[in-house]
Amino acid sequence: MRAVILAGGKGTRLAPYTTVLPKPLVPVGERPILELLIRQLCSAGFRVIDLSVGHLGGLIKSYFDGIHLPDGVELRYWWEDEPLGTAGALRHIDGLE
Repeated sequence: MRAVILAGGKGTRLAPYTTVLPKPLVPVGERPILELLIRQLCSAGFRVIDLSVGHLGGLIKSYFDGIHLPDGVELRYWWEDEPLGTAGALRHIDGLE
């Protein structure tokens, strides 16, 4: 199965934290919220996870390049050069119909 996570926003309501850390990497306990979500999706049987990233998206990619996820899980990154909103981000992900 396949999931899409929209993680491209600036997280302005969490400022000043989100000026240096993207909202999806804000920790909940010992792990970032995005990692918890991805692990829950994996345990539910999702194997392809599309991440639409924008603001500080490079930090998100770097984080997940450095950790071990369950075998067989593929993270795909879709970059927003400018904020596209929900519908705009989904329109740019290949294979969604």
